[in-house]
Amino acid sequence: MMERICRLAVVVALGMSVTACSMFSSDEEEVRKPKSLTEFKADVELTEVWSKGIGEGTRGSLERLVPSISGNVIYTVGADGEVTALNRETGKVLWNKELKLKVSGGITADAGLLLFGTLNGRLVALKETDGTLLWNISVSSEVISSPQTNGQIVIVQSIDDTVAAYDATDGKQLWRQENLQPALTLRGTSTPRIEGEAVFVGLSNGEAKAFRMTDGAPLWSSRVSIPKGTSELERMVDIKAQPLIVGDSIFLVSFQGNAAAMDKYSGRVKWTRELSSYKTISEGFGSLYLTDDSSYVSSLDQRSGAVSWRQDKLEYRLLTAPVTYSSYVAVGDAEGYVHLMSQVDGGLAGRYKVGGAIKAPLTVGGDYLYVLNADGKLTALKQK
Repeated sequence: MMERICRLAVVVALGMSVTACSMFSSDEEEVRKPKSLTEFKADVELTEVWSKGIGEGTRGSLERLVPSISGNVIYTVGADGEVTALNRETGKVLWNKELKLKVSGGITADAGLLLFGTLNGRLVALKETDGTLLWNISVSSEVISSPQTNGQIVIVQSIDDTVAAYDATDGKQLWRQENLQPALTLRGTSTPRIEGEAVFVGLSNGEAKAFRMTDGAPLWSSRVSIPKGTSELERMVDIKAQPLIVGDSIFLVSFQGNAAAMDKYSGRVKWTRELSSYKTISEGFGSLYLTDDSSYVSSLDQRSGAVSWRQDKLEYRLLTAPVTYSSYVAVGDAEGYVHLMSQVDGGLAGRYKVGGAIKAPLTVGGDYLYVLNADGKLTALKQK
């Protein structure tokens, strides 16, 4: 199914998901088929090291069940609440917990904690070593993003764009900031980014904000994109990607809007580049890598926003957010292929099929590239 209609199907109006593509007139849409794969001379070959089923996958839903790595362990959570810890080099299961929860967001492993959110607005904290439940609390609404922590404070952004902080020890709420949403938004939220004494967020109205970690005091607010057009649909400028911080710059991108660089201390806009995406940005070699709505992968110069290269041979293949792996940019697609591109010029450098649609961004740990498909199979790949 074409990228454009699929992205419209994830629109939410006042928090209610629109699931029927048929409500949009097919006469107004051009049918766009995924571009067929072509042969090329591979510079790198990937091989499977191990694979494991880790519980119910995302299947047809939009949960972002991204694994998380801590040390030599990779942690996963399935949509059914099955939490698994595996040795990331061998795939050996270290422990497994079946929590019977409807999980909607990725798991975060940090500072001895495992954190994730649920469809019914719960925030769950487990002990990293054995999965012991530490606390399970109610938050303002569904959590699709991955919670973040600095070891003392846990930050979560709910689907209603509420940003809240909780004590990492017992889950007691420390502060809460509510943000006004437009009438129409894409389903989901940005994942907060903690840096030093501040937390940075992207919002559904196209704004970026910074709050003080300790008490939630606003530090600055700046706009990435300005809504345009006459209809609510045309004016959607959601920021769904996690902010990326490199040095003193924070990088964000919005749907139907811009990629932008801002000063992380003041929010001053350094540059903007017209580009539409709701997927997380990655970086390497002084460049930013983005997957746009047409499944083009682009490289932008971090200092100026100038486009260095654009790879269009994977057009409309519903690519995941890009990640940097060795000297390559890696993405997954809806047919279960992993694609590697050169960070230097964007040329296709490698391909590997794991099977099953890949929706979650790939995860990198050292020499390993981890792929979680929609059926709940986690595969570890390595350069051959």
